[in-house]
Amino acid sequence: MPFGLTNAPATFQSLMNEVFDNQIRDFVLVFFDDILVYSPSLEKHISHLRTVLELLSSHTLYVKKSKCEFAKSGVEYLGHRISQHGVEADKEKIRAMIDWPVQQTLKALRGFLGLTGYYRWFVAHYGLISRPLTQLLKKGVFKWCPEAESTFNKLKSAMASTPVLAMPDFSKKFILEIDACHSGVGDVLMQEGKPIAFLSKVFANRHLSLSTYEKELMAVIMAMQK
Repeated sequence: MPFGLTNAPATFQSLMNEVFDNQIRDFVLVFFDDILVYSPSLEKHISHLRTVLELLSSHTLYVKKSKCEFAKSGVEYLGHRISQHGVEADKEKIRAMIDWPVQQTLKALRGFLGLTGYYRWFVAHYGLISRPLTQLLKKGVFKWCPEAESTFNKLKSAMASTPVLAMPDFSKKFILEIDACHSGVGDVLMQEGKPIAFLSKVFANRHLSLSTYEKELMAVIMAMQK
């Protein structure tokens, strides 16, 4: 992938989507050159792998054997651990967040929020918890204070207790739990009582004066859009 060329990443992703058009979300997921093949049994897995490798070969695309893993019950993929139990955050990334030192600089805060934000789907009320820190990112506002310190530690604690999220089964019913408070909204997508993803967002100043009913409606709309 010649990333120096304009639109090379998007073009390559488009190519992969076209090559695996009939397989994506059936038993294949592709992000650029990371191909995930998932199957309910070893026999199916062998058949799925054969299909994937034949498609790659027919389009003159190749995989490097040393970077491949076959017939695994769990695998690391895009910063997540995926297994028969569901999806969980990468333990190394979680450890990095927990061990993140208190560096009272704007650059360090951006780095910390960038890392934790990638796993916000695992954390209930992430947006509300992290709000005091995200407010410090505004121009000319940054000033480390006891509230920032407290939020920093609270967010670390939340990241250390992320659950294993269930994989969605599109043949079964989904349950969406929605809640709105004065300052923001929180949603949980579930199936059979197990969380699949969390979503939360802080209200903009112009929405703070809305009625409870309007805020709850906004929560429904946001959840359905996401």
